[in-house]
Amino acid sequence: MANKNKNKNIDSKENYLLVYPKQVKEDIKRAVNTMGFIDKKTPESDNLETIDRKLQETDKEIEELEEKIEAIKNQNEDLIEDIPHTIDYYEKSGEIKDKMAKGDKYFYLSGWVPESKVDDFKELEEKYDKTKVNINNRSYSSKPPTKLKNNILFRPFEFLVNMYGAPNYNEIDPTPFFAITYLLLYGMMFGDLGQGLVFVLLSFYVDKINKTFGGLVRRIGISSSIFGLMYGSFFGIETLIPTLLIKPFDNIMTVLIASVAFGVLLMVISYIIGIFNKVKKQNNLEEGIFGKEGLAGLMMMISFILIILNIVGKSPLPMPVAVVMLVLSIVMIIFKQPLARRIEGEYPLYDSSKGDYYVESSFSIVEALLSVFSNLVSFTRVGAFAINHVGLYMAFEVMAKLAGGGIIGIIILILGNILIIGLEGMIVFIQGLRLEFYEMFSKYYEGNGRKFRPITEK
Repeated sequence: MANKNKNKNIDSKENYLLVYPKQVKEDIKRAVNTMGFIDKKTPESDNLETIDRKLQETDKEIEELEEKIEAIKNQNEDLIEDIPHTIDYYEKSGEIKDKMAKGDKYFYLSGWVPESKVDDFKELEEKYDKTKVNINNRSYSSKPPTKLKNNILFRPFEFLVNMYGAPNYNEIDPTPFFAITYLLLYGMMFGDLGQGLVFVLLSFYVDKINKTFGGLVRRIGISSSIFGLMYGSFFGIETLIPTLLIKPFDNIMTVLIASVAFGVLLMVISYIIGIFNKVKKQNNLEEGIFGKEGLAGLMMMISFILIILNIVGKSPLPMPVAVVMLVLSIVMIIFKQPLARRIEGEYPLYDSSKGDYYVESSFSIVEALLSVFSNLVSFTRVGAFAINHVGLYMAFEVMAKLAGGGIIGIIILILGNILIIGLEGMIVFIQGLRLEFYEMFSKYYEGNGRKFRPITEK
């Protein structure tokens, strides 16, 4: 029996029993001495029964201590939960102390306070002696942070919006519009009742890892399930439940046209939000009215659509109206700077030479036309993915039949659904973000702000 004792005054209670042949006794003795172990003889008075009794007593003591620890933990549950926030608070407040202006008796501190907390902040004067609180309206000398405030339905989508960039103080929070449109786009592209319910069930497990992402998965799963009911699709099978709206694979052209029409509606709303941001909140008449993402851009898109509809004989307005609207939008974009500055009474009319300005504005016309065309075409992917979703399952169904059906066929269909849920689900997730970020955000959202980060945040 050997005992390793780091401190002579403390019994470490770490005991090791070494069993070895007599032939290596000296070698073992040298080894344990080198490692700092010392021999400890087992007291003769301690037989196995005594040792067993002491072991039971020790186990009982340990159990009692564990119960006491658990009781203390339960009594101080709220305090324990607040420890991470308390640590974070002191870390942030320490950083603030290093940056504030201070003397021997006084310090000066300035910062941003939410409007809902202004009254609470004013009460600091009454709460603390020799304290002066001065509340000013928003200062234009620095860029104010943005505090997002959304309901429980939209809140998880703040994460996706912030991936693009936090909204600045002079634009509408895009989260509600983003959340609604993203759910619609995802459901249209990945409509299946069974696979959507898998997402919903999976979201409760994801909650344990990341609550925000779990909320996202649950919401897109619900959207997928709703559109699955409309498509009559359950794990790719279209004969188990009735179709409430349309079968994408049986109505390919209708689905593609509907997806483009839905895209046009979203683009119109995006333009309107962008115009409001630029004209009302940013006081930017030049870009809001005459810019390619402003009213002029909206007129160009509508005229482009009307021209196409006239060509196919489906336009509600005659071709001359569409052409006039297109020409007017082009003129507005080319002359946007001098027109806007004349209206506002600002001079000079050009930031650079006239020649450079008109060369640049002429190229912007080409860019605007290409942008309108690509935006409209991009929304065909919504219908394409809805059709592809059904087609992909049909491919696995054919493979199952070729395998002879039975158990092997069922395994192929199960693996096929797993692949569709995992791979296609992720692809549709990314494609939905692409439509939001590149086709829609470009019309109304800058995302160049900074998040409001309070000293304490739960």
